[in-house]
Amino acid sequence: MGAILDLVEKMRSPVGIVVTIVIIAVGVFFVRWVFNDEEKK
Repeated sequence: MGAILDLVEKMRSPVGIVVTIVIIAVGVFFVRWVFNDEEKK
């Protein structure tokens, strides 16, 4: 639980917000890529 609170504290800083957006974007891209790969087979 402490690690999650630590991440929330870091997300409040401008750099943390940018990092959070990048992580979410990479996650969404990766999920789409995996699902697209499965549909082609």
